[in-house]
Amino acid sequence: MNRLKVFLSLVLFSAVISCSPATAESPTETPTPKPRVTATPEVFSERLGDVKIVDTDTLADYLYRSFLQIPVGMAWGPDGLLYIADWAGRHVVRVAKDGQMDDLPFWKTVPSLQRDGPRGIAFDSKGNLYVSNHNSIWRFAPGGRMEKLIGVNGSPIGGIAISPEDVLYYTDRAQNGGSVKRWEDGKSVRVVQDLPNAESLVFGQDGTLYITQLWQKQVSKVDLKSPAAVSFATINACQMDPCFLAVDREGDIWVRGINSLNQFTPDGVDKPFVVDENTYPGGPFGWHTAAGVAFDNEGGVWIASYNSRLIRLTPVAPGEPDPKFTLQRIVPGFEASDLESGSNGEVYASDENNSQILRIHPDESIDILLNHELRGRIGLAVDTTDTVYAGMPNGEIVRINEDGSATHYASLLTRRMAFGMDGALYAIVGDYGQNKSIVRITDVDTYTTVTTQIAGIDLGSGESHISPALDKGFYIYIEGSCDLLFMDYKGQGHLIKNIKDLVCSGGPAIMTASPANGDIFLIVHGPYILYRITSDGQVKSIAKNVYGDPWGMTVSFDGQWIYVAESGAIDKIPLSSSKP
Repeated sequence: MNRLKVFLSLVLFSAVISCSPATAESPTETPTPKPRVTATPEVFSERLGDVKIVDTDTLADYLYRSFLQIPVGMAWGPDGLLYIADWAGRHVVRVAKDGQMDDLPFWKTVPSLQRDGPRGIAFDSKGNLYVSNHNSIWRFAPGGRMEKLIGVNGSPIGGIAISPEDVLYYTDRAQNGGSVKRWEDGKSVRVVQDLPNAESLVFGQDGTLYITQLWQKQVSKVDLKSPAAVSFATINACQMDPCFLAVDREGDIWVRGINSLNQFTPDGVDKPFVVDENTYPGGPFGWHTAAGVAFDNEGGVWIASYNSRLIRLTPVAPGEPDPKFTLQRIVPGFEASDLESGSNGEVYASDENNSQILRIHPDESIDILLNHELRGRIGLAVDTTDTVYAGMPNGEIVRINEDGSATHYASLLTRRMAFGMDGALYAIVGDYGQNKSIVRITDVDTYTTVTTQIAGIDLGSGESHISPALDKGFYIYIEGSCDLLFMDYKGQGHLIKNIKDLVCSGGPAIMTASPANGDIFLIVHGPYILYRITSDGQVKSIAKNVYGDPWGMTVSFDGQWIYVAESGAIDKIPLSSSKP
């Protein structure tokens, strides 16, 4: 059994951390951007996180944290390294072509980037590095001088780009009054108006400006000589998440959207490309949620995902126009689609990025319980002997053995399941878009349907969640209707609370309950607030800023900690004994 410390977990996940990444393409004469210390700044000893505990106004810790969490903006540097604005990670990461990583040191002395991590990144022709978050833009000169640019204003700032004339442009992402602005000599001038939620921008080889907007299923283009935006291409993937842009050496525009990657000619024609003999769009690889995209000096395409993954499309014949590519996984990252607790303080995680099921010990060492080749979300459940059961994407529930093998348990498709105090395994069964049912499993391929509705409320065809309600039954949360319910072992129950007043719109959520006192914990995607709900429906917010699309959550057996899986990390949040 492999046991590794968390600080070596990037090695476990096939990504190597180095303090001095270098490649044959990395000239040593290019200075590394360094902060210029003109006073005694506040120096951070570690990168901060997102989650703020309401009662104490302190930040939660981590049980696990990958080096790269949410890669947003990306740019290829003059030193032959990829620079990534890691928003949730709170730092700028450098990556060599062989996957070695380190980060720039200025995160330690720029408090604003600790409160709101970097999102945009760009280089000008002089080697100056520009870094932005939602509110500010900094410039780091090759010689080490660091300055916060005055005259920048965005509500918030979306993306940044450098024009062919070496001028900084950025988007103002305001819903009303969104625009593109040019910054020079401490002043910002609005150059393109009427762009609500303006986000990513990039300059084409002929100086044309391309822009994406949140909630707009298109890419716009602007000739700055007559700055009026017109439609360039329609992209259905450009919706609630940002679409990111990059331009290759042929002048084609690449658009990175939700589960998509498209290449367009400057005339707006969707241009297929080939990766590992598969033609895209339409090939089998899942691009996952959108994040940054950039090109290196060999024509390689670097593509990030919101779930902390980084890949490279490596040209089969570098230097040739419109090359075919082979896919190279540079940083697999980490994303747990479910978490469960063990009786001895362990946390079990289904890592979707690496197709692994892990056991993380209280001392932060890690065991790989199961390696598998399946793609998709996996639900976990742990019985009273700490045996782990997994609902696999292929429609099979398996029991995981200590030797790293898996034994068939039931032919059911489930992503959420839990053991009851009656010793049976209860699973919410059904694929995406199918009507759900709750099934009771008592032995290998021995199961019965308990119910498809509780207190007259259908489980529906969306996602539902299940967690033990001590020895009384289960709590059930239905995403589509925002209903939190209690169900006994016979399928009877009652409504605890409809949480639409907590800004629930029927979208993704996670739910769990404490095995110590039965309190319910719920996070709805959108507000990203962790709520504690008692069995009689009283509500209290206990933490906020639970960003990173949380997909898994569990409470320790002693009720002292709640663990939340976010992009590239597992948050460790202390629970007080105070009630709502």
